[in-house]
This record gives sequence, structure tokens and C-alpha cells, in this order.
Amino acid sequence: ALLFGTEKEGLSPYALNHADVHVKFPMYGFTESFNISVCAALSLFFLTEKIKNLDLNWHLKKTEMHSLTIQWLKNTIKNADLLEKRFKKL
Repeated sequence: ALLFGTEKEGLSPYALNHADVHVKFPMYGFTESFNISVCAALSLFFLTEKIKNLDLNWHLKKTEMHSLTIQWLKNTIKNADLLEKRFKKL
């Protein structure tokens, strides 16, 4: 899991004490701080590149991808249960 703290307060003492690793982004030039979305994007890009270069089978199986897609749709569509019932009848 990746945890990102606020610029002002950072992470809670509990989160810091339970973290395996702490990371700080160096800033150069006139930059005073990075937006949290920029930090998340940089972190995910870096980790994705690392994973791609490993000899691991990290891709989801088609069944796993299908299951996650269905779950995501159910969580994002209003009245998903009613739609599901309707289309199961077809």
C-alpha cells in the first residue's frame, strides 16, 4: 500500500511507525512542493516500471479482470442490481 500525507502534517505517527519504507521526493528549482496527485503519479510510474522489468507474472487473469470490472461497474452505476436482473432475463 502507498500512503501519502498532507503537506502540512504529513502522515500520522501510526502510519509512520507501521510503514516499511519512507520516501521523500526531492525538488529542484523554484518548486516548493508537489501536489499529492503528482506524488501519486510519480510513485505509480516508478513502481510500474520496476515491476515491468521483473521476471514475474503480475498480470491479472481474464477471469480476475472480468470479476473486477463487474464489481467496479456495480459500484459506479446507480441501481446496478436492477440492471443486472433486467439483463439476466434476456
